[in-house]
Formats: sequence, structure tokens, C-alpha cells
Amino acid sequence: MKKYERLASELELQISSNLVKPGERLSSVRELSHVKKVGLNTVVRALQILEDKGLIVSKPQSGFYVLGPRTPSGVTAPRMRLSLPREVDVPELVSTVFESAKHRELLPLGAACLAAELYPCESINRITRRVVREQPLLVGTYELPPGNFEYRRQISRRLERFGSFVAPTELVATSGTMESLGLALRATCAPGDTVLIESPQYFGILQALQQLQLKVVEVPSHPTEGVVLERVEEALQRCDISAGIFTPNFSNPMGALMSDEKKASLVELFARHDIPLIEDDIYAELSFQGLRPRPLKAFDTQGGVLTCASFSKTVSPGLKVGWLAPGRYLEKVKALQLASTMGGGSLSQQVMASFLASKEYERHLGALRLHCSVQVERFSRHILAHFPEGTRTTLPKGGFVLWVELPRRMDSVELYRRALENGISISPGTLFSTRERYRNYIRINCGNIWTASLEQGLLRLARLATALQRVSP
Repeated sequence: MKKYERLASELELQISSNLVKPGERLSSVRELSHVKKVGLNTVVRALQILEDKGLIVSKPQSGFYVLGPRTPSGVTAPRMRLSLPREVDVPELVSTVFESAKHRELLPLGAACLAAELYPCESINRITRRVVREQPLLVGTYELPPGNFEYRRQISRRLERFGSFVAPTELVATSGTMESLGLALRATCAPGDTVLIESPQYFGILQALQQLQLKVVEVPSHPTEGVVLERVEEALQRCDISAGIFTPNFSNPMGALMSDEKKASLVELFARHDIPLIEDDIYAELSFQGLRPRPLKAFDTQGGVLTCASFSKTVSPGLKVGWLAPGRYLEKVKALQLASTMGGGSLSQQVMASFLASKEYERHLGALRLHCSVQVERFSRHILAHFPEGTRTTLPKGGFVLWVELPRRMDSVELYRRALENGISISPGTLFSTRERYRNYIRINCGNIWTASLEQGLLRLARLATALQRVSP
């Protein structure tokens, strides 16, 4: 860490531990410089980080005052009875949300996409030119399953750092997380089978389940702690489940993070029933605490966990590189991929392997994590300050999406339509369930760069929500 980052972390720890309480004045810049034995510029940059995070506020001619860590308002935890397996019917609205991400005239708060400026495009372009120069025939070769060995080796080395020992030969390179999830589902399920999912669930996964003609049983997920294990066990006992899909690290849309103890219990529960467990781990690298949480794969001793991830949320959506650790389903996954796509792109996998091997990846991750944590905090504070009274938000510890609970009688689909007419794209909550739940919820993409036009767009959305509340029955 740089000196100013280290100082910011020390001051943040003092605030979070209540050593310096909300409302109290921080030591002056000169005092901090003298006590901490650092330069004035170092102190100023550290304070800027805390101000961006919303932990302190500057008062002219007075100094910096502590706001304190904001306790999340806490969205209501889902409550639902165990239902019979049902077919998935994703509304056409999903396609509209995806399409809206392409239109630059819209404020992109709907699809979960980072602003292009936040990706290391210059580094990726430089590495691409070098790879093409050194291996000019690479673009003329197929990268058959399981994919580029060096790419898989870099992923294996990275997983080992987080307690998950997966050999390069046990990994399959894919064209993103959605291909990984599709291969995992096809390897473990047949049309008509039932998959256990957490609720709310990312609508892209619901769309994949529908295309594969699979049924689902939903179990509730706590906004901060993840899926409710008691309900999972009940579903496994009472229903004929072929596989489960969960996102233990910063789930989409709530951003919940399961503890290691809970992850181990979930893996053991599925192993006891001899049912494969599919893990979507795409947001794990975007932890605000700086340490990547362990995947479910780290607790798997029987090969029943299939971990899916990609670098689309951290490095490049354009390269379309992902990976799958399919456990005991490795050979079946390789055969399925060969029959469907014949593997991924040779150039993109080699480029990503080179980037992962460099020191640039960690530096980039550090900056991106800081940006996402600041943005999620800014969005949350802004929404709570300007949306109708009774609005609540989650406050995730990773990722860059925010789950917003509106007053009970508000219709998020109607808000979505009004917002679109006013140049704003959002994701209505009904897209995240097969049972028309979450009518008064929306998901907000915080992966943008904060600008005056973005702030004005959020204010415009708040006014639309307030106007809708006035006419809601």
C-alpha cells in the first residue's frame, strides 16, 4: 500500500472502532502530518479517500468531521414458503434491460456493467500487440477444450492463494461466466429437471435455466448473510433436486457474502445428498476489504462443486474469457464444449494469461476495488437522501450493484417505464424471481464514474419515484 492508502486505512479503522465518534473533529492536516510523520500531501490524499467513502465531511475554516460508518438501512429479508418446482418464464423486459446498456444517451443504471474507462484497456491493448507480434500464427489456430494451458495455470495459481487447490488440468477455459454456467447445467441436468436457486436471483441465470428447459425451486437469501441453509435443507429433503446454483460471494442483486462456516455447511449439505452444487463466483475479486473471499470450491472434497467465473467484471468484457472448475464432471464438460463451440479464443486466452502473470493485475484490482466501494457508498447515501421516505438499500461488501427496496405499494416496473422515458435505465425487481416477487424493488448499477450528469440523473429518478408514490394506491 502507498503511504496515503495506509494512513487512510488507519484512520478508517479508528472511525469503525468508534475511537473517533461521529460528529467529532479529526486532527488537522498539520497535526496528522506531525503525529504520523508523513508529508502534508500524504495526509490530504488520505483524507480525500475517507471523504469519497462518505466517512468524513469537510467544513470550511473548521476542518474534517467524522460521519462514521453508515449502518445499512437493511432491506427486508425475503420470506417465502417452499413451493412446487415451476418452469421459468423470463419476461421480455430482460432483453430491453440488456439492450438499454448499448444506448449511450441513456443513463446506464440497469445492466450490471462497469464504465469502459475503468477497465485496463491500454494495458490489454499493449499486451495484445505484443502477443500478436511474438505469435503471429496464433489467430490461425483453434484453442480446443480445455483451453490455453498457461491461462489455466495462472487461474490455478490464483485459486491456490485463496485456499482452493485446483490443478490446471482440472480447469476449462470458457467464453465468460454464462458459458461456464451453461456447461455446468448441461453436465448435471437434463430438460425437465429441477434446479434449486436462491431468491432473488440474477435474471441472466433465470434466462439460461429457461433456455435449457429446467424447472426451479426458490429458497430465500438473507441480504447480508446469503442463502438460508435451513430452507435449502428443507428443499433438498422434500423436492427432487438435480443441482443447485448459488453466488456465495457478493450475490447479484443483494451483494450478500456468506461466511466460511456457512459455505462449508452448504457444500457438506449438497455432498450428503450427492447433488452437484454450481457456484457463480464472478464478483469475488471485487471485495471492498481487499481480500478475495474463498470460493465454495475451497471446501469441496468430493468434486461435487462446479465453480464458474470470468474476468468480464474486472478486466475486459470484450475479451470474453472465463473459466470453469467442474470437479468430477470435467470430461463431460469438455465433451459438451467441443460439441457446441469447439472451445474459446486462442488470442484472448493468451492475452489474459499474460496480464494475470504481470503485476498490473493486482494494481488494477486495488484501484477498481476502491472505486467500486466509493461508488456503492455514494449511490446508497444519495438514494436514501432523495428517494421517498421508507426507501431502503443494502450496503454490499463487494461488487458494484445495489438492491433498493422502495415503499411497499410502489410498482418498480412502472418506475422502470417512466425512467426509460426520461433517459434512465434501471432493473425492476420482478426480473429477479420466477414468481413475480420484489415488485417494490429495483437494482441499481453503481459501476459508473460519478459525474454531474450522473448525479442529476439520480435526482431525476428520485423525483420520478416520489411522483409515482403519490399516485400509488
